[in-house]
Amino acid sequence: MLLPRSLLAFPRRAVTLGLLIGSFMGSMEATVVATAMPSIVAQLGGFSLYGWAFSIYVLASSAGIPLAGKLSDILGRRVVYLGSMLLFLAASLLCAFAPSMPCLIVFRALQGLGAAGLLPLALVMIGDMFTFAERARIQALFSAVWGVSSIVGPLLGGFLVDRVGWPSVFYINVPFGILSAWFVWHYWTDHHDLSASSPHIDYAGAALITLSTISLLLGLTDLTAWFGPPLILLSVLLAGLLWRVEQRSPDPVVPLRLFSWPLFTLSLLHSLTIGWALNGVTAYVPLYVQQVQGKSATEAGAALTPLLLSWVVSSALCARLMLRTGYRGPALAGMSFVIAGSILLALLQPDSPHSLLLSSMLIMGAGFGLTVPALLIAVQMLVDRQSMGVATSALQFARGIGGSIGVGVMSAFLNSRIPAAGIASALQSTFWLAGVVTLLGLAFTLAAPHVSAAELNRRR
Repeated sequence: MLLPRSLLAFPRRAVTLGLLIGSFMGSMEATVVATAMPSIVAQLGGFSLYGWAFSIYVLASSAGIPLAGKLSDILGRRVVYLGSMLLFLAASLLCAFAPSMPCLIVFRALQGLGAAGLLPLALVMIGDMFTFAERARIQALFSAVWGVSSIVGPLLGGFLVDRVGWPSVFYINVPFGILSAWFVWHYWTDHHDLSASSPHIDYAGAALITLSTISLLLGLTDLTAWFGPPLILLSVLLAGLLWRVEQRSPDPVVPLRLFSWPLFTLSLLHSLTIGWALNGVTAYVPLYVQQVQGKSATEAGAALTPLLLSWVVSSALCARLMLRTGYRGPALAGMSFVIAGSILLALLQPDSPHSLLLSSMLIMGAGFGLTVPALLIAVQMLVDRQSMGVATSALQFARGIGGSIGVGVMSAFLNSRIPAAGIASALQSTFWLAGVVTLLGLAFTLAAPHVSAAELNRRR
């Protein structure tokens, strides 16, 4: 007797729900602490370490992405996801009981390492579960979750701090984290062949990529400080050493053979430029709305809403377009939209109508929603299943690094322009800088090899 289709689909839906919960928690944790920090500092002290409570989470979650993806290819998705969730929840409880600000920062670093396995693994597991036709629609759903979490995080944090107390912003992770882990553990089945019982783990590669990433991100926090350039140089040297170590490793954290595929290499470069443009917009558009247009903080946050909404809608359309044209059509169309939105943003004047800004956000969001999933799905379809985790994580990692580089460079550029030109003109020049970077993204997309929809399905 055949089971009803709804019952057959239930395990996949349960896993998807679990991944959505985990993704929401991991992304929200980067912002939910914002409204709790004044209360935390008032109780724990350590105001000079205020910024580290935010940055250490981003540092750890970025540095841990490549290792989490590689471990999922070696040990299986379920084990790595559960381990990441347990680390995330344990660190959340430690944060709630932190006796001092230095302890809180250490525990936030552990939280970030846990989140490094939640966010990218969700995309990897989507690639395992869903067909070519379904994948972009599901990714649109995850994009919506990430967008909503960035808005809900500060609001929820403020509510919990006022009504319950600041430790509650960490306690709230526990029940939802357990639910997410339960869904994934009970309903997920690893279909790829796991490595032998004694797999080789590239500890040297993992340590080097972590140290290189941390050095780069710390250097980018303030490019004008004395420690900025030396840390960036150290990061480059460590990356060079990483390349040599990975050439000799029997099972490297970063398989160098992936770079022999033009699509993968160009997609990494594309992700760097997309991260630069996206983080630059989300960091400086609210500043423009408040400082130049003279609007409130609420209106500044709302200015990003069209970008998130159009991203979700265009991501859903991406799958249909890819079925007809392959990945290049949506990817190129998306980059064209991103460039058009960037130009419109850079042309804004202090007396321009607010609707013009919202239009630029709408156009850019539509572009991101087309170009980001198109290249991600194409890479997932073309790599072998044993490398899907590390390939997907590499693209996520590149986008995060690109975003950090973009914010660092744009911040230094903005600060250098303000004394001579004023805030309005300096921000306009900064938006032009982001627009130039999007042109590089278009060039990388144009250089990517043509792969038809039929070929993507055949390779998969």
